[in-house]
Amino acid sequence: MLRLKRASALPNSIFRLSSLFFPSRSTMSSNKFALQEADAYINYDTFLASNFDAGQYAHEVVEEAEKGDGTEITTALSTLQFNIESLTSQIQKQVSLNYDVLLSQIIGIKELDSVLLMIQKNIHTLKEALLRLSTKVRPPFEQIQQYTIQLRNLQATSDVLRRLHRFTILCKRLTSQYPVQADTVPDRDLAAAATTLYELGLIMDEADLDGIHLVQNDLTRIRQCRDAIEQEATRLFHQGVDSHSPSKMAASLQIFHNLKMMVPTVQTWVNALLKRLDDKITQTVDMQQLQKEIKSNPAASGPAVRRVNNEPTFGNQIPWANTFWVNMEELMNYMSDSYVKIYNVEKALELKKDSFTHITFLEEVTKSLDTSSLVSYFWHSMSTTFEKELKNASKGSSFLQNSLIGDYPKFLRMLHGFFSRVALHKGASILDYSNSPEYLIMLRSFDTFESGYLARSLSRMYEVVNGIFPSYGGLARTPPGRSDVANMMRTIEKELELTAFEPHLLQKVSRNVVKMVNMFCVKCEALVVTSVQTIYSPSPNMAITNYLNMNIELANVLYSLNQAVWKVIEDYSNDIIDIIRPGTEECQQLMSTIGDNVAESIRADATRILLRIHQEDFSGQLPGQDDMDENSSSQYTKELAKHVRYYHSQILSRFACGTEPKTWVKAIAQHILRVFVFQASLVRPLSEAGKLKLAGDMAEIEFIVSQLLAEYGMRIEEAGAVYKGLRSFRPLLFLDSAQLAAAHHAAGLPPLVQIHHLIVRSQTTSQPLSLPHTVYDLSRQEYMAWMDAQTTKEAVQLAFDALTRNIQDDTRESQEFRAIQAIVENLE
Repeated sequence: MLRLKRASALPNSIFRLSSLFFPSRSTMSSNKFALQEADAYINYDTFLASNFDAGQYAHEVVEEAEKGDGTEITTALSTLQFNIESLTSQIQKQVSLNYDVLLSQIIGIKELDSVLLMIQKNIHTLKEALLRLSTKVRPPFEQIQQYTIQLRNLQATSDVLRRLHRFTILCKRLTSQYPVQADTVPDRDLAAAATTLYELGLIMDEADLDGIHLVQNDLTRIRQCRDAIEQEATRLFHQGVDSHSPSKMAASLQIFHNLKMMVPTVQTWVNALLKRLDDKITQTVDMQQLQKEIKSNPAASGPAVRRVNNEPTFGNQIPWANTFWVNMEELMNYMSDSYVKIYNVEKALELKKDSFTHITFLEEVTKSLDTSSLVSYFWHSMSTTFEKELKNASKGSSFLQNSLIGDYPKFLRMLHGFFSRVALHKGASILDYSNSPEYLIMLRSFDTFESGYLARSLSRMYEVVNGIFPSYGGLARTPPGRSDVANMMRTIEKELELTAFEPHLLQKVSRNVVKMVNMFCVKCEALVVTSVQTIYSPSPNMAITNYLNMNIELANVLYSLNQAVWKVIEDYSNDIIDIIRPGTEECQQLMSTIGDNVAESIRADATRILLRIHQEDFSGQLPGQDDMDENSSSQYTKELAKHVRYYHSQILSRFACGTEPKTWVKAIAQHILRVFVFQASLVRPLSEAGKLKLAGDMAEIEFIVSQLLAEYGMRIEEAGAVYKGLRSFRPLLFLDSAQLAAAHHAAGLPPLVQIHHLIVRSQTTSQPLSLPHTVYDLSRQEYMAWMDAQTTKEAVQLAFDALTRNIQDDTRESQEFRAIQAIVENLE
């Protein structure tokens, strides 16, 4: 067993030898590798393990021997002996191989010993020097430390004495500023006393004056003075707020500021005011509270009917509504009073400044409340609470929702009264104040109720329009009458009057008015008849009569509505007029469209009659005196006169659209003159007798047109250039072809008409010119429409191109062609 224990010390020997001879880690690793390579069959890992225990190893060998036949111990000892011998031989080999290295290390160790001896000697010398230095330094240090403590105590004593002296002076000053026997103290002395109290408080907080009899004797009186001054300042502040006295508020704020209590005092007061206002708002919209008030008033409670969720019955809503609006009026008064208090306090804070920093009291308060001003803080808090409570109450009560939406103008009028009192207090008008941020913030709080009211208002307007235009039945295609317009205007006037006091709501209701007018115009447009092409019938024709009646009545109603709307809105501001103007313009546009369609039909009918000029014979001989009397006018002029009389008596005179029919009649007259002159220039063949007949037709046309214009207070000269062309064309018939190109003879006559007449005159030559419509293979009506769509220069060029197509050279030398060429050159 002893041999096993000795053998177990083998690893320790290995490590000691390795650290002695091979201190380098890399060297040890290479040697270990050499040992393992030499004795690969020897197990060194067991002994090299970091947790190797020699006793545990011996115990395991003994246990194995007890289990076996007893030879395990002998085997283990022999193995260990072999390993030790092998390791010893390896160590000797390594020593012999590294003999020089070992000698050098031994020499180094000797040198190191001499160095260490020298260092130890120096350290000993240093310790002796430090001991001598400590002996020289310590006594002065201890003396200085003692003097420092004495000085500190003297300074503390001096500071206490100085504060005590200041305390004594302040107590005497407080006695003079706030005498106990005095019944009243001026505000200035109260502010000075507050400053003295604050300084006394600082002295007592910064210095420990407990146990000093001089201080203890005055503490009770100081506390009494402080409580009395705080109470007096609070009384002054509330009196100033209630009586709107800036001097009292300023004095109390100065006292609180000197006591360094101004910011928390104002903040507490503002929060308490807003809390009371929030409770008042909640109480006003509380259905349970409303029911208690109804029950406490027997005259307003009505019959005893079981209610569900505190809701009034259908027959008992009037007293409930009256009580609710009375409470709402009281709330508005309370809100205005609260605002006035906040505003007055803010003005008082703005006027007062700190005497050292020159910062206003208002800046200090707003900084603590994290806002820009007290008024904005009040508005934001009040509007948020008002919006939240109203929305929650309306969600839980259909009665409140119907009251706030149905009577929204009444509610807004109360709010408007509230803002009127606020604006009056600020010295501004309600119109200027209606665009302020505070006003807009409050209005945004009621967007839900405003949207509901606008929807109901629009629904009422649409109901009126739908009642005028039934969707089925015998009256489905009946045009509206003036009574319907009057009914519409009563509705429009009522809706505008209900909201006239509030500009923003009035603008939104005005947009509803525009929607109502647009809907009326859309339904009128659906009734407009456009399928009938002709408007004249020699015998009674119900289709034409119904068509005209429908369109004329629609135009008259639209004009009447337009005028009525303008009459209503003329007393309102320009903003409202600008909003409603698109609706009136749509009425005017639809009325003008209907009238233009009727006038267009009249012009088409007149064109159809004037085209019959080409059915007349203008190539005959000069008639006798008797024949001239019988055939003084053509058949188409007689028919045109009859049609024109029909236009006036049966169509145009029935339009009650102000001056619009005058415009349509003028356009019709100009069209008749223009078409006649154009078609008269295309009459071919034209003899001398035909010229006389054509001149008579011109006089007849001029008379017909002048009679039509006279019915509407106009002269034929107002027809403008087309009438001048007619007057110029008549003498032109009897001039020579060479004179036609002269400007003074053809003044007012279109160049295209001159060209047509010159072409007609070429019929007497050997090579007559072709009229342009024959060259282009167009009818006279199509040709006229085509030329009307061109500019004057383009139309003349097209006519000239038609002449020069397939023209003979000798024809170019004709008098008429040269005159036409001169006209074209003058245009260029």
